[in-house]
Amino acid sequence: MNIAIIDDLAECRSDIQSCLHRFFKQHYAMESLCTKEFSCGENFLSAFRKDAYDLIFIDQYMQSLSGIDTAKKIREIDQLVTLVFITTSKEHAIDSYQVRASGYLLKPFSYEAFEHTLLLLGIEKLRNARFICIQNEKILLREILWCDVSGHYVHIHTQERGNLRCRTRFAEVADMLLDYPQFLPCYKGCLVNLDHVERLDELCFVLTSGDRILFSKRERKKIENGYHTYLFQKAREEELL
Repeated sequence: MNIAIIDDLAECRSDIQSCLHRFFKQHYAMESLCTKEFSCGENFLSAFRKDAYDLIFIDQYMQSLSGIDTAKKIREIDQLVTLVFITTSKEHAIDSYQVRASGYLLKPFSYEAFEHTLLLLGIEKLRNARFICIQNEKILLREILWCDVSGHYVHIHTQERGNLRCRTRFAEVADMLLDYPQFLPCYKGCLVNLDHVERLDELCFVLTSGDRILFSKRERKKIENGYHTYLFQKAREEELL
């Protein structure tokens, strides 16, 4: 999950980092975190691009550009990214609704207050909105059943749009997808989305679509362990939430 933290105090950025890692370790242990820190709104905006982040934490009281003004400029570029204000005053809570903030947390905050704020966000919604972009084609991760390679083309098999054929290197697609725990290599040149696996059957995955995806006999134990580990962690997350 890509997260930005905008706060002019290093100590506050560190506190948010600590709470984030504790939260995801407890609730989403398989989730990989990529966090970037910014000491002011100007520095953040100079590097900001649409769809770059899943979640942005913003302090209200910063030198020069305020948190609200930073958020307004973010909304000019990205209408969907989730915003959470972390600040010392309730004064701007109403203003935060004008930029469609999803959370408002007062400093100093406890881990329990931080945890409660993130649980209210609905992390699953953020995960379901993720996508990859290949040759200007945006593809939601939850759409992907599996992908494989044939010659110079990568075939991305989707639930709703059928087979999307892209002339690109499979390694480039794999690098994007393997950042997410639901994607598992079956053999060289094939990845399956475990969220669409109904069951294992001998040497293949049986998907909810009815498709059967073979996997390597030599890697059978490793693949089965990866599959069952994912199922266990997914069930654990559902229980915790």
